[in-house]
Amino acid sequence: MVPLPLFAVHLSDGAIATPWLIGGFVGAGVLLAIAAARLTEEWVPRIGVLTAAFFVASSVHIKLVVLPTSVHLILNGLVGVILGRRAPLAVTVGLALQYLLVGHGGLSTLGLNACVVGLPAVLAGQLFPVLRRAGVPAFPLGCLLGAGAAGAAVGLNFLVLLAGGKDDWTTLAELVLLAHVPVVVVEGLMLGVVVRYLEKVKPEMLGIAARGPVGSIRLGR
Repeated sequence: MVPLPLFAVHLSDGAIATPWLIGGFVGAGVLLAIAAARLTEEWVPRIGVLTAAFFVASSVHIKLVVLPTSVHLILNGLVGVILGRRAPLAVTVGLALQYLLVGHGGLSTLGLNACVVGLPAVLAGQLFPVLRRAGVPAFPLGCLLGAGAAGAAVGLNFLVLLAGGKDDWTTLAELVLLAHVPVVVVEGLMLGVVVRYLEKVKPEMLGIAARGPVGSIRLGR
């Protein structure tokens, strides 16, 4: 019988081979070092708020009718768009809290989970100013990055289960992929709404100079 905790995007203890776990911690260390470089006090409240949002969203599970499992929002696109390269700080702390407080994920897989969720978040944050300068409107831009980041996290999780699993997790990996299709769609729509709203009322949250031209992007993300 397939252990149900493994259906979640966050990989559980005992499922993944040791070399992959070591590689995960190395990768997470690199991401955190980049994220913490030149970290100033003005970033701390923003990182705290996004950490809380990520923790809460990933802790609320929604049972599916057609599959024997539950899913949850990931919000790595939102974290990435607002925090940029500093997204792994919120993601890693959020993942650690999920394991310690609600038993979701794993301690040995913390580094690997941070990479699976954090890498797409960083990529979304880097793509946001590029696509905005290219003239992509706020709503479709948010939809693209929200769905893309969530989909990339699910895809990376799928690949790690296939290539790094201690057992044959092929069926499990396919079910995880299928179960999170609705999540990817919801994440895209949600971030589209958030980006359009923040662009109008709080553009500095997106690294955009208030009332600036379309190509005006604040540096230092």
